[in-house]
Amino acid sequence: MTNTVQRTIGLLAAVFMATQLIGAPHHQSAPTYQGSSSAFQQAAPLTPAQKEVAELLKQISANAAIASRHAETLESYTRAGSRLQYESHAAELNRARAAINSMGSDLRRLQELRPGALPWQQVLIDRTGPVVAGLAGHTTEAIEQLSAGRGQLTTAEYRDAVLNMYAHAAQPRNLIAVNLDYAQAREKLNRLDEATAQTLAARESQGSPSKAPRSLEQRVLSELLKLPYYGVFDHLAFQVDGDRVTLSGDVTWPMLKTDAERAVKRIEGVTAVSNNIKVLPLSPHDDRIRLAAYRAIYGHSTLAAYRLNPHPPIRIIVENGNVTLKGVVATELDRTMAHMQASSVPGAFSVTNNLQVGS
Repeated sequence: MTNTVQRTIGLLAAVFMATQLIGAPHHQSAPTYQGSSSAFQQAAPLTPAQKEVAELLKQISANAAIASRHAETLESYTRAGSRLQYESHAAELNRARAAINSMGSDLRRLQELRPGALPWQQVLIDRTGPVVAGLAGHTTEAIEQLSAGRGQLTTAEYRDAVLNMYAHAAQPRNLIAVNLDYAQAREKLNRLDEATAQTLAARESQGSPSKAPRSLEQRVLSELLKLPYYGVFDHLAFQVDGDRVTLSGDVTWPMLKTDAERAVKRIEGVTAVSNNIKVLPLSPHDDRIRLAAYRAIYGHSTLAAYRLNPHPPIRIIVENGNVTLKGVVATELDRTMAHMQASSVPGAFSVTNNLQVGS
């Protein structure tokens, strides 16, 4: 048995190259971040390079899911009473390592394609690299702790490393999913805006009267809905007092708070903006709850139709393990079902249902 364990340790040390692959520097100019909806003015990939970028991002997300499954299996192995042998742990780590190495290979290709990518794709490439590198680091730590434990498979250090693996594996999936979902929704808005502009132009050419000017509230709402990174895990609200606008709500991205203020300030007729939006703290535990709550709510047959809305009407706000549901649903049954589904999520300390019933 000792010889077998030693061979396994040697195998892990020899084949785990995730940190080197992912951390390899790329020789490109410093990224230029476009922290507003202008980054999404063209949202749909058109060129072969842009389409390849989209596919590679999806592959990274898929491999992150694979690494997460193996980390989850490892976590179950570390629970008290587990009788599994060292080789079982090593095999799961090797499988996670293979998925992470594939992510590193895809990232290198993305860095090569970055100059021809869409602006929002460039931002996503730059943000995904450090997240995947963090996952690789925690996986390396788990391997080192497994090797150092010499058969003690339930040490606190090893359990912590495995839990960190699991938490960080969810981050690339969440990051990529939010951006891809937003790009799809933004493209629908782009087409809608173009169709509206063509209709108005046709009316003007025919001498037909156009619609009445939109109110300031309508214009503020329209600008907020166009913001990049405004996803299902965020909730923005506002109040209009004459020519002054007060912003509130909870967001997961600091950039979203800044973008919201900038977008509203540009609206004609707005003279002052008070920004009371709260940026939620970073938390792997909260990230796990967000993903599980999303699957539980939007994956339920009664609520599945809400996924078709480019602006998810059921907002899932998670802070320190506490879930708050915000937004509007069509019926009282939908409101109750969303609350029940969120309450079924493991790890959630509480669920507050602030959903409203309306059209």
